[in-house]
Amino acid sequence: MTRCIGVKPNGELCQGVAVRGSDYCPAHDPTRKEARKRSASKAAKAKKPAREVGDVKLEVAEPIRQVREKEMERADAIACGQLYNIVLRAVSVGLKVHETQVLEARVEELERLLETREDSEARAKPWG
Repeated sequence: MTRCIGVKPNGELCQGVAVRGSDYCPAHDPTRKEARKRSASKAAKAKKPAREVGDVKLEVAEPIRQVREKEMERADAIACGQLYNIVLRAVSVGLKVHETQVLEARVEELERLLETREDSEARAKPWG
């Protein structure tokens, strides 16, 4: 098992295990730069649903206060609650769709890596 020759942002040598047939681990492999960039972009987008849930939590605090202080009618509070539930459900569905897309991308990347590995192993066996 060979060690990665990549350098971490702090200047230290990477201690990761190099991928077979390469001097780099998956995190430092120059041929995977675009895949890493896509993954980072997806990770940033994954934070959006959490912000939306936080926004709803902040918004719902005011109607809760109004109901407690008897400043809002019960029927209006019920309607607000139902609308907030609709928003939260939409966020939940969006999160599930996003998770599925991320997993699909990861599976595709793993399949590509496996295919690349199998191709290189097949070339390494001239009698096979």
